[in-house]
Amino acid sequence: MTAELKKVSFCYEGSSEGALYDVDLKIRDGEFVVLIGESGCGKTTITRLINGISPYYHKGKLSGEVLLGDRPVGERKSYELSGIVGSVFQNPRTQFFNTDTDSELAFGLENMGMDPDAIGRRMEEVTSELEIAELRGRSIFQLSGGEKQKIAFSGIYAVRPEVYVLDEPSSNLDEKGIGSLKQSLEKIKSEGRTVLCAEHRLYYLMDLADRFVYLKKGRIQGEFTKEEMLGFSEKQLADMGLRSVRKTPLTPDKAGGKTTGENCLCLEHLKLLRGKRQLHAEINLSIPRGSVTGIVGENGVGKSTLLRTLAGLHREYNGGITLEGVKQDPKRLLKKAYLVMQDVNYQLFAESVYGECILGQKNIPEQQVDELLKRLDLYGLKDRHPNTISGGQKQRLSVAVGLLSKREVILFDEPTSGLDAGNIRRVADIVKELKKQEKYVILVSHDHEFMNLCCDRICEPFG
Repeated sequence: MTAELKKVSFCYEGSSEGALYDVDLKIRDGEFVVLIGESGCGKTTITRLINGISPYYHKGKLSGEVLLGDRPVGERKSYELSGIVGSVFQNPRTQFFNTDTDSELAFGLENMGMDPDAIGRRMEEVTSELEIAELRGRSIFQLSGGEKQKIAFSGIYAVRPEVYVLDEPSSNLDEKGIGSLKQSLEKIKSEGRTVLCAEHRLYYLMDLADRFVYLKKGRIQGEFTKEEMLGFSEKQLADMGLRSVRKTPLTPDKAGGKTTGENCLCLEHLKLLRGKRQLHAEINLSIPRGSVTGIVGENGVGKSTLLRTLAGLHREYNGGITLEGVKQDPKRLLKKAYLVMQDVNYQLFAESVYGECILGQKNIPEQQVDELLKRLDLYGLKDRHPNTISGGQKQRLSVAVGLLSKREVILFDEPTSGLDAGNIRRVADIVKELKKQEKYVILVSHDHEFMNLCCDRICEPFG
């Protein structure tokens, strides 16, 4: 089925700036189109218009026509749309309706009125085809960000829609997960499905995409083939706000190990628990003051749980955590550490971007906040409600709050999720500034480009 925007402009309710201006875009039946461009350029808005979420849920003023096949999206009932368009959101948590993975996989099929026996057979097919057996029968709340993304895609795949709309589908995935995602996308492309994907991480899509549509400030600035994309230099891509089109390995000399010294955050025989279950082998790691330590490992291995433990938020563990020779407990860690969460929506509470920066802080000069917002390209959003800005902009806002927190230990969980090339460099510069301030900086990431920019060493403490 085709999808088309004709002379479309859109402005979100409460915003003085438009998200899209006079956009003409036709996605042909069976075509795989990738939307590219800087954070906030309008990629997510296009996906929301095609799947009907805007302007009916994310409200705003729409002009022009948005068509699915030969009919306007607005003329189709929601139940009809759900069978035609399958969407995977940038934040998969926002599209879940159940508390366990099996119910989530069955949800779309149940809403289509499928026979229970047929639902069971279809779920087994999806489990085999997408290799998600290890995710079946799990609590949604115990999944990692990458695992949630897999379940979100699998639930949509089970319905077999004609059109797939994907918003940053690789943002929380490790290398293995990206490989699995690519195989899944290859499969739906081979079936002749229409695919629209908004993405910053481009290398894994080079063999899949028929076209790359480049947006800037709400307007289409160009369309490129795979060959044209591969012909751009790294500088040209960076100037456009785009990431590399080639896979980036971790820098070889960044192999991490144990360090010694008085100015260290030390984890000794640390065993993370969930109930009575130990998540992995014990961790022994020393993190020096004034350094940036990257933590890597597969989705679901316990990286986020480790950061929550160091922030004093996860209290089920055995073993010791010491800071400069002083034993720490969760209560002490809460006062000494600040965590920039993987899902930043959990930690945004204020009525404005500026208000978020000063919430709970004392005596921070407005000029200091303004300068930081300018560095993170957020100053123009200073008075906007955090819920009205893009996912990448929310991510940068949480980084700003972390920088202003004045804690000794700063923890980042996937801080570049949803960010374009320019903003990855901005966050990397902020991380390096924390290093100069002699902070203990620990970051979890699957983003090799980012880690190469700012890590002094990279560790895989999970065995």
